[in-house]
Amino acid sequence: MTKDEPPVLRIARLLRERRRFLICGHVRPDADCVGSQLALAAALDRMGKAAEVWLSDPVPANCRFLPGSARIRVPEDAWAPPAGPAVVLDTPRPERLGRLAERVGSMPLVVNIDHHPSNIRWGNVHWVDPGASSTAELVMQLLKELGVAVDREIALCLYAGIVTDTGRFSYSNTTPFTHRAAAELIEGGADPGEIAERIYASHPARKVRLLAKVLGGMRLDPGGEFAWLRITPTMYAETGATPEDADGFINYARDIAGVRAAALFEEAPDGAGVRVSLRSRDAAVDVNAVAARWGGGGHRGAAGATVAGPPEEAIRRVCDEIRGEIARAGGAERDPRRGETAGNDVARRRGRRSAPLRIPEDRPRGDA
Repeated sequence: MTKDEPPVLRIARLLRERRRFLICGHVRPDADCVGSQLALAAALDRMGKAAEVWLSDPVPANCRFLPGSARIRVPEDAWAPPAGPAVVLDTPRPERLGRLAERVGSMPLVVNIDHHPSNIRWGNVHWVDPGASSTAELVMQLLKELGVAVDREIALCLYAGIVTDTGRFSYSNTTPFTHRAAAELIEGGADPGEIAERIYASHPARKVRLLAKVLGGMRLDPGGEFAWLRITPTMYAETGATPEDADGFINYARDIAGVRAAALFEEAPDGAGVRVSLRSRDAAVDVNAVAARWGGGGHRGAAGATVAGPPEEAIRRVCDEIRGEIARAGGAERDPRRGETAGNDVARRRGRRSAPLRIPEDRPRGDA
């Protein structure tokens, strides 16, 4: 390895040289996390390697159709990680591994592949490219470097990651490169209609009942630029829903005409704090900066954090910070792309040319 070797090449070399791997992702996994894990595990299988796939939380219901999802294990506390490197995907901080953090931290070699700008570049080898639409997009590039063909199983997993992290190709992180990658995955066997049906149109009734309660309590500031939602333990109890069912609820607040930022507050069962999800549809409003004040992070247009303290106080503090961020942003024109990663990270890549069947030389490869 050389100091100037691009991280994707360094990681590809490491994967060829080693035999056994542990593949991990973040708590409350989404389709980008799960799809990236399963695609990489399938590629290692085809290379004759051995890979275990772990998560702290179960695979969400809308991702269980992905090929290989049954191989993902939620390990018991007594389980020791397998020998070999850990490859951690879509996880900006080690704490986001949840119960796996300590075990992964004890492993001699950790590879960190991610697209979140808030990634702290942890681990022994890291490939962080905030210009990528998703971690799935990075894994797809890695498989090309490894010479692993994208078959239907891998294509389904990677497409699911890309389509969800781009908001069905509506966020500003959607680039020409992203569409070329999606086209190649469709050619490899991914069925966009099937994936959309399984992820977006197969909701249990309890989710809809929970949504009705949450929307009934929506708050919109007088100026119409900030909207927020709240989920209480009582709402879960009355509907039989789970936190997994609340996925995507924040979009209802964000998508109101005139809204520049939105928040979803989920109260802890013991009343000691809230988990907050933040969204911005204005490139000038940086919700990642707001989340960072409580040790959270994500993207400029989509971030999250956990805020300690009584729920009412925690919600007030976060709302005040968001209003302050909107005020600091001034009257900037809204980004019509409603970007999850709106800003220079993506703008620098728009319009760049790339060949669909290789990693283009002019595409940024992240950092090492």
